[in-house]
Amino acid sequence: MILIRARRAVLRLAALGLCLLLQTNFASADMQAIYDAARKEGPMTWYISFYSQDLPAKAAAGFAKAYPGLTVTPVRLTSGGIFQRLNQDLRNHLATASVFTTTGIGGQYEMLLRAGELMQYMPEAADKLSPGVKPMITPGYVYPMGIGLMALAYNTAKLKAADAPTSWDALLDPKWHGKIAIGDPSFSGFDAAWDMTMVKREGFAYYEKLAKNDPLVQRSTLDSLTALNAGERIVAALPDTIAIESAAKGNPIAVVYPTDGTVVLLGYTAILKTAPQPNTARLFTEFLLSAEHSQIMADSHLQSVRPEVTSTIAGGRKLGDIKLAAPISTADSEKVLPDLVERWRDLFSH
Repeated sequence: MILIRARRAVLRLAALGLCLLLQTNFASADMQAIYDAARKEGPMTWYISFYSQDLPAKAAAGFAKAYPGLTVTPVRLTSGGIFQRLNQDLRNHLATASVFTTTGIGGQYEMLLRAGELMQYMPEAADKLSPGVKPMITPGYVYPMGIGLMALAYNTAKLKAADAPTSWDALLDPKWHGKIAIGDPSFSGFDAAWDMTMVKREGFAYYEKLAKNDPLVQRSTLDSLTALNAGERIVAALPDTIAIESAAKGNPIAVVYPTDGTVVLLGYTAILKTAPQPNTARLFTEFLLSAEHSQIMADSHLQSVRPEVTSTIAGGRKLGDIKLAAPISTADSEKVLPDLVERWRDLFSH
């Protein structure tokens, strides 16, 4: 009996210690109340397209560490694929995901806002975002959570560094005929951002010229990476992060940041109005905007949205060391992308 009482006393002290520890994690009583409610909700599904394949699990693990007892299950698809899945859920009145995180390329968030499908929430962490991304906030609904870069990559076993293309315009040189891989803008947010950036700068004539070089058209940037690793093509338009990760695994890949402007792509996040786990979704949004999450992104060579977290690019350089193209806003992309995709498919389907 004495041993049982002692054990119960230890368990009570442990529970009290955990409670006190959790109390110190929150900047306000409101956050503590949200956490208490979230612990009653069960695992949360997260629709995500912005990350590469391994990163969603790392983010989910970081969240579980920051908020003990809460679980997030990522469902990762391409930008077009994840939005299509969400739309299927909405049409069938299925409340599956609580948080939707994607590039916003194509105006997905504007469409969801107009349809009344987003839940209003003002994250406390939003005030701590870098000044450069704060103008991208849709107050109460949509928040930037990371930055990606669309660059060039080449197969180092097939091409010397001195001979690699150094600009987007260089891809138009006939010497790259049959040697380039690109992704479909209707599936890949990164490819869509690149396409819109180039069309804004040079008009659709850029892709009419590129088509003459007979590029291998892939469904997504990950497919382009596969073609590059295999040597099926020797040059590709790729997010720098997946090229860097591939090189770190021993693949013959190197990154080139185009001298005429590396493409900048923001990742955004929002909570769905039908969220089955609304309180977990609120805390997860706080986490996605936190320094801890930005560090996870920086460790995977994505760019941080928090000023206290420093990200690097290939070669250990900083973002300020390269020329960047002006980012395309989500509102502008909604107007431009549908027509661009139609023309792009007509061009490359022949």
